Amino acid sequence: MGGKVLELESERLKAEGKAIGRAEGEAIGQARGEVIGQARGEAIGQIQGEARLGSLITRLIQDQRTEEIPIVSADSKRREQLYKEYGL
Repeated sequence: MGGKVLELESERLKAEGKAIGRAEGEAIGQARGEVIGQARGEAIGQIQGEARLGSLITRLIQDQRTEEIPIVSADSKRREQLYKEYGL
């Protein structure tokens, strides 16, 4: 009585469909996760950048260097120099 168990075609197709569905679901989930993660990262980066620029502008005002404010808003190299100068 220890014969080989036969797999029905319908059972094989069902298992194959499950495997395909699982793989597609994982791929979709991963893609969505990457998009959401990237959007969150960009939002956080923008907030941090704005806070950093705000701190720089505040320091420039405190040091009576207001003539530099329009420059740092347009010139990224000068802005980076001043970030270093002020340790921001």
